[in-house]
Amino acid sequence: MNIKHKLGIGVLAIATFASACTKDFAEYNTDPEVSPTLPPEYMITTSQKAMVDRDFDWYYDNYGYLMRWMQFTVAFPAGNVTGMFGAQNVNDYYNTFYTNIGRNLVEIEKIVGKMPEAEQGQYRNLIAIARIHKAFAAFRVTDVNGSIPYTEALRARETANFTPVYDNQEKLFATFDEELKGAVDSLMKPAAGQISYGTYDMFYTDANTATANYAKTANVLRLKIAMRMLKRNPAKVKQIVDDVLASAGGVYTSNAEEWKFISGKNFARGGNWGSQGNNASAAGRNMLDFLRMHTDPRLRLFYKQNGMTKERFDYIKLGGGFPETAVYNPQRYIGLPVSPDAVTLPENLNLFGTKTYSLVFAGGRKEDVTVDTLSQYQNRLFDLSGDGGADGFYTQPLLTYAELCFMMSELSVRNIISQDAKAWYDKGVAASIQAYDAMGKIAGVVEYSAVTTPEIDTYLQNADIAFAGTDEQKIEKIGIQNFLNHFKSPWEAWGSWKRLGIPKKGGILPMEPIMIGGVEGTIPRRWQLPIPNSLNTTNYNNALAEMQTSGEYGSPNQLTGRVWWDKQ
Repeated sequence: MNIKHKLGIGVLAIATFASACTKDFAEYNTDPEVSPTLPPEYMITTSQKAMVDRDFDWYYDNYGYLMRWMQFTVAFPAGNVTGMFGAQNVNDYYNTFYTNIGRNLVEIEKIVGKMPEAEQGQYRNLIAIARIHKAFAAFRVTDVNGSIPYTEALRARETANFTPVYDNQEKLFATFDEELKGAVDSLMKPAAGQISYGTYDMFYTDANTATANYAKTANVLRLKIAMRMLKRNPAKVKQIVDDVLASAGGVYTSNAEEWKFISGKNFARGGNWGSQGNNASAAGRNMLDFLRMHTDPRLRLFYKQNGMTKERFDYIKLGGGFPETAVYNPQRYIGLPVSPDAVTLPENLNLFGTKTYSLVFAGGRKEDVTVDTLSQYQNRLFDLSGDGGADGFYTQPLLTYAELCFMMSELSVRNIISQDAKAWYDKGVAASIQAYDAMGKIAGVVEYSAVTTPEIDTYLQNADIAFAGTDEQKIEKIGIQNFLNHFKSPWEAWGSWKRLGIPKKGGILPMEPIMIGGVEGTIPRRWQLPIPNSLNTTNYNNALAEMQTSGEYGSPNQLTGRVWWDKQ
């Protein structure tokens, strides 16, 4: 259709602050012929698609680095290597925010602003929802980069300003909070005659509930951003939390209201989505063992059993691949140690690599049988072409009810709010398990079996899981569950780990020290801020200098440095 052609070509023909040459950037941002009459309600889809169609991020950021840094996975069959902290070809979300996400969301406001004043009021909700998307995407960018252009960015067509200043995180977080609060207030006003995004909204597809759910999403996002400031400004955190909890917009009350994307059957198939291609991985041992030993129902939803079935074992034994005294081990969840040094340790040599058995049967028949004796993660959660390529649906959470529950529980333990911390924790654990059960079911993960309520109840009674102990132990348990809940969003697991330091070495869910040549490595904490075009070098250098004043940011390419919120 012609509308889709305009959406895909006209609106997207916009250059990036970070990489475009000056001539092209100016031309794109002053072109008066770009989508002059495109209805604003048609324009949300392109930004939403750019937020979730992230195969490049999965290939590089997630499969190659974050899932291994967070010890969800280990490179297989060779094991993690000494260069696992190199981090190349990452941070593409930064550029995408300026080219495809934020730019289009600003265009929605621009188009409405050019309408007759009598017509603009019916687009009030559209603009509020667009601002929620923009704040969310910009927060994801600054979260791992620090200072970024925002208040002067994305409006070069109107202002001809191709040298936007970089806003520091303290200012950005305050700006996001103000924008989100304003969006909620707008969405809560009487909505008679409001235009909706309707079927163009990829996230909240029911127009009857979309407005209410977006108001809740904005409030949950306000809480999430506030939590990042606990080490910097706890008084401000309390102010925001109190304001959110008094808001008429409310917060999520179930998984049904959370912000997520569920695809059609042709999404996330092969190519960079391929979860076992050049980034082939097995399960991390500590992670797998924790889930298995505590009978976490997510074990079978996160990971697959290895290939050594009883039938395969008996067949190999019959052919002489195992001695007569060999006894079958029914434990089929087997993971790998994370450290590059672990690959060469004698006790681990039998773990790495696939196992091929040369068999000889009665009558002299010979056969080589190869068995994967390690657990992979459930490929179909990430790549629908994996494990047989059957029909299925891909899910990408953006903000979840479970995360809200864990935030509320933590805020209660910290005495920032006065609510039942255990009740929120228990609801969060159940919500996370139920969410992954739903994801696994519609994705068609291998050997799927539905999670039952008694399973969840039993899990919550385990001593390492049950909400009991000192406040420090309770915070650790909340942190572990929030971390696990982000298995499908590794960048969020990274953020949770940085904020709380959980999982930790020697903890309930132990983080394995990363040993490289006998020296413990440091897991990176940020990306390198992309270098802009030459016109904006001064603002870029000023931003770096300001971030370095904290003494924790380090040099520009020092990935183990810390952004403002990530205070030691």
